[in-house]
Amino acid sequence: MSRPAWLPQTRPLTRQLIGWLASCRPCAETSLAAAALALEASLDGHVCLRLDQYAGRRVLGLTLPPLATWRADLLADGVCRGVGTDEDAYTPLVLDGDRLYLTRLWWDETRLVRELRERAGPSNIAPQKLKPVLDRLFPGRPDHDGQRVAAATALLNRIAVISGGPGTGKTSTVARVLAALLELEPDSRIGLAAPTGKAAARMVEALRGARAGLALDLVTAAAMPDSATTLHRLLGFRPDSATPRHHREQPLALDALVVDEASMVDLAMFAHLLDALPSKSRLILLGDRDQLASVEPGAVFAELSELAGHSPTGARRLSRVCTIETGPAACSPLSDGVALLRDSYRFHADSGVGALARHANSGDAAAALALLQGGHPDLALQAGDAASWWHALLARLRPAFETYRAAVATTDPASAFAAFQRLRVLCALRDGPTGVAAINRLFAARLMGHDGRRPHYPGEALIIRRNDPTLGLWNGDIGLTLADGEGGLRVWFERDGGFRALSPYRLPQYEPAYAMTVHQSQGSEFDEVLLILPDEDSPVLTRSLIYTAITRARRRAEIWGRPDVLARGIERGTRRVSGLGERLSFDPATYSSN
Repeated sequence: MSRPAWLPQTRPLTRQLIGWLASCRPCAETSLAAAALALEASLDGHVCLRLDQYAGRRVLGLTLPPLATWRADLLADGVCRGVGTDEDAYTPLVLDGDRLYLTRLWWDETRLVRELRERAGPSNIAPQKLKPVLDRLFPGRPDHDGQRVAAATALLNRIAVISGGPGTGKTSTVARVLAALLELEPDSRIGLAAPTGKAAARMVEALRGARAGLALDLVTAAAMPDSATTLHRLLGFRPDSATPRHHREQPLALDALVVDEASMVDLAMFAHLLDALPSKSRLILLGDRDQLASVEPGAVFAELSELAGHSPTGARRLSRVCTIETGPAACSPLSDGVALLRDSYRFHADSGVGALARHANSGDAAAALALLQGGHPDLALQAGDAASWWHALLARLRPAFETYRAAVATTDPASAFAAFQRLRVLCALRDGPTGVAAINRLFAARLMGHDGRRPHYPGEALIIRRNDPTLGLWNGDIGLTLADGEGGLRVWFERDGGFRALSPYRLPQYEPAYAMTVHQSQGSEFDEVLLILPDEDSPVLTRSLIYTAITRARRRAEIWGRPDVLARGIERGTRRVSGLGERLSFDPATYSSN
């Protein structure tokens, strides 16, 4: 059939898929529209398309049929197969009930669910042995202390999810979890990982600080893990293959794995991770369920966090170690392993940054704007279109850049990184006049004095955009360019508490990093954060993006942009569509009888 008239409204990848489908066999136009909507949904981070949300509506200039008719047409056209039929036949789409999936995402979701269901359940640590250990690691704290409850939850279950906002003590909690695990199971092989190199480095730094505050014996202290890696490196992904080196037939040599910033991990990576982790190993996931989800499809960590609760059996086990409040019976075998940390120790009661983050997270735009306009010392709002405040922005940033350039002149990487990490400009968009690309060009020219005649220059800040295992560089790594004392330049990266240098001409794909997108900032913290809003509202500007940007700041957060654009972003909630939560749920009575 000819290419549908609505096809130009879709993205290039969608146009390629629909063109291929139309050339393969005759299809109803509504079947092609379903395929287009499913791919567009995946590009927006959704795992599947709910047909019942579109059936009977006019979409893409096309009136879609009623749900039953649409489902029948899809199966008849051969562009998808139903679950349980023609298992050996490949189709680009899978219809599972009223959910339409790209086949690869259906396989990832069902494989992950199978792995989670098989692994969920109590660990082999007895509560009576755990209680005295936690008493020593949490001295003077009541049994209902949130961090103690989270630690007990992680130790009593084979899969644990610990979710909490900034400053709620996730790292100090997991430090005690690891200490207890090494005391109770001394031979445990423990791994630490995170989605990006920066997040992995911060995880190690935070764990070292938390460990220093624990009165550990020499043997336990020496056995505590002291290095972390990225998930790509842990699993052994190679540039020439989509299949990692570690999988079910060649599993990781680990008894326990802790993954930090797990909200950034997409569905496919979670599926690979569970496939590579030995069946008897523990998995402990740390993160903030309210932060931005992964760039790729899926919001696994947030969906797992929503399962929080306790089965009667799980509540009884936990009550032998901690005092807990029992709620409604859990609806998933994973529920016993979910702990939510709510008390923040970073943001005090009078913290404007903490209050602004809470208002943004709750969707209360009016309260957020009132706070920003109320003269709070650690908050600021520069209202207006970008054209009205460009010069003010440059003037605001010039002292920070001068401090950074002075540190660069010393050629000491530690000084340069310390100066560079104090303040960061975050952008909601990648493109456009307020996008990260334009902002970085402006800063390089006006604040760093780069005239464009040289490809590299002292002080050039870079962020790696493509993994390069041979160089040990990973997407998200930050590099700073310094003179090498011999008339040349080297790009320095933070590594394992120190620094390493590489020639700028050996680097994989990179881009400037004076400003970065909010997505790129995940896993990082800065003393001050400036969030640049677009002049016009955008679907990208969501509550979770604004919350994530604000919580990158330790001391001060500034918003630059129109108040009405900020308000609409705070009011725009996001929920990614998938079947994960429904697949993991089942009759609580069945679970409580185990």
